[in-house]
Amino acid sequence: MSVKITHLVCDCDGVLLDSESIALRVLHEHLLPLLKDAADGDKLHHAIASRLGMFTELLLDELDLEFGFGLNAAQYADINTAVGIACGDEVQLVPGIAEALQQIALPKAVASNSSSDRIVQGLRRCGLLDMFEGHIHSAHDVGRPKPAPHVYLAAAEGYRIAPQQCVAVDDSVTGVRAASAAGMRVLGFTGVAHDKDGMQQKLLAAGAELVFDDMGALPGLIAALLAEDVA
Repeated sequence: MSVKITHLVCDCDGVLLDSESIALRVLHEHLLPLLKDAADGDKLHHAIASRLGMFTELLLDELDLEFGFGLNAAQYADINTAVGIACGDEVQLVPGIAEALQQIALPKAVASNSSSDRIVQGLRRCGLLDMFEGHIHSAHDVGRPKPAPHVYLAAAEGYRIAPQQCVAVDDSVTGVRAASAAGMRVLGFTGVAHDKDGMQQKLLAAGAELVFDDMGALPGLIAALLAEDVA
């Protein structure tokens, strides 16, 4: 018999807040002039988009290795700051998420690779902070970013429950892997993905039991999982 689901754990960027397109734009703007071959602009765009959801520092590490930018510490800091400021100033809700969360009676938590300050700032700006306050968990605080399960485990520990009592919603491969490794049931979301079809397959391969692209469907998906527990 499966463990009864009692709590909902959400990633932040790409699930609650539509900030990843902002981060993609800012990263591309900063890195494009550093390309050795300007014709690689589309390749750079795809490389950034495929890594969204990672720590910005780790994302830059991989891009630096792939494209040979030779980034120094000051450039890392400048780019990280620019991404944080832009996301804080421009972030909007993922369409339909506020209404969906209001229909889901489960206690809720956030588990994100973003910093706590950035999560709180974004949720406050978009009117969601009250739903999650006291249960906001950042990989920066636990010391291990997704795909390690630590931030999802911290979300369960914050409620003093087993991870198996949680259903997680994440939009990235790293996040789905993290939640799955933590022992949670995982729903993948592609509503703000740049390549919905491609991301759907990647999230399923990473461990999502199903993938959806419209937040209006989330209450029904959660209700179906809860009904399984009763059956």
